[in-house]
Amino acid sequence: KEVTLVYSAALRQMETKMKIITDTGSDILEIEAKAMGVDLVPISANFEDVIFDRNTEENFKAFYEKLRSEEQLPVSSQPSPAAFLEKYEAAEETGEEVLVILISSKLSGTYNGAVLAKEMCGYEKIYIVDSLQASLSLRLLVEYAGKLKEEGKNAEEIAGILEEVKNRTYLTGVPSTLLYLKKGGRISPVVAAVGNVMGIKPVLLLRNGEIEGYSKARGMKAAKSGMQAFLKKGEVDSCMPVEFAHSNNPEMGEEFRKETMKAFSLTESSLHEVGMAIGTHIGPDALLMAFILKESMK
Repeated sequence: KEVTLVYSAALRQMETKMKIITDTGSDILEIEAKAMGVDLVPISANFEDVIFDRNTEENFKAFYEKLRSEEQLPVSSQPSPAAFLEKYEAAEETGEEVLVILISSKLSGTYNGAVLAKEMCGYEKIYIVDSLQASLSLRLLVEYAGKLKEEGKNAEEIAGILEEVKNRTYLTGVPSTLLYLKKGGRISPVVAAVGNVMGIKPVLLLRNGEIEGYSKARGMKAAKSGMQAFLKKGEVDSCMPVEFAHSNNPEMGEEFRKETMKAFSLTESSLHEVGMAIGTHIGPDALLMAFILKESMK
């Protein structure tokens, strides 16, 4: 019986032809996407004289150099429906199922563009998931989808699983400075000035698709504790990794990853860099952490 089940799963996997699509708001590098078999559609960060729309290490470095020197924040530009339509039509020609996992519709119009492209295409085997996530937590869901694909699940099954898992997936982060939140109009200049003088760090939480200021800490050490506190609020799903990210400061990111791994006896984690979609608003030298709990936080 066991041999039959293994054979059936292997056969099903061979028969499942699937294209997984996400956007660059996942911060998955192009080289990683290629290895994962994932297609990326671009969300660009547009300065007056340059556009950043590719997820490469070189592009991330150049983006943060530009961000540090510019007075104005770049303007984000979502992918057009045509960018999705092209990929849908190519998949239809080869008979592939299409699984699309995108940045939160409350943060970007990318999801709406993907849905419109599906209506234009008319291909039935397209399954679109509004992840309600961004950056590192979106990456978590895309990686999980790839794992489920390897197990032989089809696009419709994976989409259904992600619809449940996304509600217990969380992203928390701390900016090094309030400058970029001020530039983006999220806080007033007075609050930013006072906060920076006092060393106030907001602990941010992406929940239900929106970024909220969850708490405030004085100094980066207390802010990191504020991020780690989420791991005490619920039991981490041991089948899923806890992932970490930095914005243009890998040493700080690795230090935080190691501290958290040791403090919470975590067995699996990785460190990545924050890209343009979220990096524009939190600025350089920020920390992020993404995790999946066994049950949603109350």
